Amino acid sequence: MNLKGRVWCCLAGAVLLLVIYRNSQQRHTGKRDNVISDWWIQPNYYKFGDSVELIVNKVESDLTQLPFAYYDLPFTCPPTQYKKPLHLSLNEIIRGDRKWQSDYILKFGEDNSCQTLCSRKTTAKGIQEAKKLVEQGYVVQWLIDDELPAATTFISTIDEKKYYASGYPLGFVDEITGKAYLNNHVMLVIRYNPVDADRSTIVGFEVYPRSVSDFGCPGASKDHKHYELIVPEDKDDLTFIPVTYSVYWREEYNVNWENRWNFFLNSGELSEDSSKKFHWMSLANSVGILLLITFTTVINLIKVLKKGDSEADLMDISLDNIENNDSIYIIAKDWLLETDGSSLWVKILTIFTAMGVQVFFTIFGSLTISCSLNKLHNIRNSVFTLALLCFVAGAFAASSIGTWLNLSLQEFSSTNDIGYRGASHYNTIFALLCGSALPGLVMISTLILNSVIWAKDSTHALPFGTVAQFISIYFIICIPLSYFGGIATTKIYRSNKQRFTLIKMSPIRMENLLKQKKPMIYKMSESDTKPMKSQLKSYLGIILSGGIPPFIVIYVELQYVYKSLWLEKTTFYYFYGFLLANIALLCILVCEISLLGCFVFMKLAKSSKKHQKDNWRWKCFITGTSCAWYMELYSLYYIFRILRIRGFSSIFISVCYSAIFNITCGLAMGSLGYLACCWFVNRVYIVKYEKK
Repeated sequence: MNLKGRVWCCLAGAVLLLVIYRNSQQRHTGKRDNVISDWWIQPNYYKFGDSVELIVNKVESDLTQLPFAYYDLPFTCPPTQYKKPLHLSLNEIIRGDRKWQSDYILKFGEDNSCQTLCSRKTTAKGIQEAKKLVEQGYVVQWLIDDELPAATTFISTIDEKKYYASGYPLGFVDEITGKAYLNNHVMLVIRYNPVDADRSTIVGFEVYPRSVSDFGCPGASKDHKHYELIVPEDKDDLTFIPVTYSVYWREEYNVNWENRWNFFLNSGELSEDSSKKFHWMSLANSVGILLLITFTTVINLIKVLKKGDSEADLMDISLDNIENNDSIYIIAKDWLLETDGSSLWVKILTIFTAMGVQVFFTIFGSLTISCSLNKLHNIRNSVFTLALLCFVAGAFAASSIGTWLNLSLQEFSSTNDIGYRGASHYNTIFALLCGSALPGLVMISTLILNSVIWAKDSTHALPFGTVAQFISIYFIICIPLSYFGGIATTKIYRSNKQRFTLIKMSPIRMENLLKQKKPMIYKMSESDTKPMKSQLKSYLGIILSGGIPPFIVIYVELQYVYKSLWLEKTTFYYFYGFLLANIALLCILVCEISLLGCFVFMKLAKSSKKHQKDNWRWKCFITGTSCAWYMELYSLYYIFRILRIRGFSSIFISVCYSAIFNITCGLAMGSLGYLACCWFVNRVYIVKYEKK
């Protein structure tokens, strides 16, 4: 591709990224003053008598994790011809939102004690579906003032304060009789805060649902007959469901617009001060674990590197008598020299490492940028949008790292008798795989799961336009970025080969050592050979134990993130600063544990006198991923024991999405551990044999 073609590709990719970025941040706006940008949200100001729009969205349940559009239900009042669907951001589409204008009449500051919405005509099938959704615990999600969710109010038993849970129940089931009842009347209590004499902002949207058998509005009275969902015996029989509502406006002096989300944030599990203290204590505990592991790692590094440095001038590095010296320095040298850069397994490991770098770039990039915008009101949408952009842009970083590793390892490809190629060659297909393999696999997996969700008619199914957008991003942005990343890294590597090579060994020394290398270095006797089962148990024990400290570090924030993802109706996660800090500690801890694991692997290789060519690289990578194994086990526990999701399709989708998340996290941690171990082995060799 010539220079002109590359420029046009870059421009096209930049334009597409800009379009996606703007579309993902667009939202429906009302009477909003002083709008700085779509990200920097300013309040809507209302005067008495102004029309306020109520937006209907979807119904969802913790037991199924399959939302449905509100207007797609056969027992809800359909919209009139003048009501239109609202534009959705990419984040909202993936969350399963389906926002529509509604026919609810709301005038700011004007109470309405009783209003009929419609008499919904439905069939036996509609009643049966309503009964099924009520029994599955579905809740209705509405919005007001563009983004403020309708909320169910409750008083916490911990601090006796009022908190909100997003949404209101579609109905209820009598525990004694087992009968299902539909909430066909809602009492809307809208709370506002006066800014000045003429303007006010909405700070609360409380919904009190009722089940009534007629068109009456019971208000706060409990003396009324409920509307029972009885499925007619004749499928052709029609049922008319009365749907009514009432509206009340209440002034709220103690809550302003900036603090209106505080009622949703911790849902009364802990007081606000206790919740922050709890996160600080968790962070302090993580720092304590990190300091302990760091101390152990530093002691071992000093012991190994200083000893090798002090004895470097006294060591004869001839391979003729290598059987008489089995120290870890000889192990490090053999691990490096016996690397076959052309091996298929080494190339696969390099691609996995590049994938992990892309995930690491996505997580750290999105959280860092989002947390730097600490005044950003809608931080949840910003995190998701930035994560998508960083994931796409991470193709360049992944291709660069993969190409760099591949070029470095090509120095040791077994292409001739002495196993030394002496030149590095750029592989375009390999660079494209490093940068675009992970986005491609994630996209394919998502499309397969999307077909399952689509079969259930859930709003979680991505529309065709969104799918086409993802495919366009992949081919127009990810693949070209992968190509350019490989090209740029190759040029830098060739111009600064001695500085950027993975194994810093002088060419003359490398060639001399490889010429002396014997096909069979170790002659193993039966007395020196350990049983294979014992070796596997040792390695498995190291890998499993290495995942416990990182999991302890991330456990608390992981629990809060899971609640936010799967229990979004009752828990909104907003401790992104704590999450970023714990992830940073987790990355450092993974690197240190991988170094310790690598050191133990060297000791085991020394005692067994069996140096396997490329296995040490995979062992170090798998040691780094060990925390993700515990994360997956916790995810399965959360799905089956906490959420108690029902239905094969719901369980299958939840397990698959959690597996994709944990596999990508495992790739990120494995790549960190592997790169840290490569540095360690290279450093052990340098201090012993390359000191000048």
